Amino acid sequence: MQEDRKKALQGALAETENLINMFERTVRRNWDLEIPRTDFSQTAQKILANLEPAQETKEEIKEENPAPAGHGDIRLSLDLAGLKKDCASCNRCRLAQTRNNTVFGDGCEVRPDVLVVGEGPGETEDKTGLPFVGRAGELLTKMLAAISLNRESNCYITNTVKCRPPENRDPLVDEKQICGLYVRQQIALIRPKAILCLGKGASCMLTGEEDSSMGQLRGRFFFYDNSIPLICTYHPAAVLRNPDLKRPVWEDLKKLARFLNLGIAGERK
Repeated sequence: MQEDRKKALQGALAETENLINMFERTVRRNWDLEIPRTDFSQTAQKILANLEPAQETKEEIKEENPAPAGHGDIRLSLDLAGLKKDCASCNRCRLAQTRNNTVFGDGCEVRPDVLVVGEGPGETEDKTGLPFVGRAGELLTKMLAAISLNRESNCYITNTVKCRPPENRDPLVDEKQICGLYVRQQIALIRPKAILCLGKGASCMLTGEEDSSMGQLRGRFFFYDNSIPLICTYHPAAVLRNPDLKRPVWEDLKKLARFLNLGIAGERK
């Protein structure tokens, strides 16, 4: 076993040297230069010797490297229709005890320009099973239309939790963690060009900036999973409570629209 490890390490070191030599030849444009191959056997032996005291048993390695959260969860293997069906009968957390309907999501399901993520359904959403159809939803529809977005053609809308929290309280940490796999799989299946987070709950969850305020998060671009552009702004419900937030929200939406080259109301494209 030790000899096999030595040979593998020796080969890896040699391959690294080959890559370095290739780079050097490319830079110098001297293809006829023969660079001698180094014997890495002694180097490999020294490295292995230094590693010996730090060797761990398979059991120790397994304990220190647990499977990631949600690993093996059936939801991560479902298509969108299967995920929606699973959500409809979900009883994984306490919110299932008080809901009327789950609110999975609504809109363009194939590569939309924007995936909008709010925090949780309200009373009207709980009754209808559709996201953002109450007063805040009506405002959101107008906000999105102002930057050429609508759920019929180029936008998908969902929430971090799929059941209404009692009395519209904020979702608890474990509720968001349990429901988070739905959001994660929705994003993976829908593959939006960008994500718009509404409010602190969704913004903190998808950016990982748990200790940041909404004022610190809004108007900034992040990258979900290091790949999908994501911008945060205030929730429409917050705008209804405080009309002064209309201007910063509008500035955030215009920034998103320009990033995606969408039409902006009142501006020539």
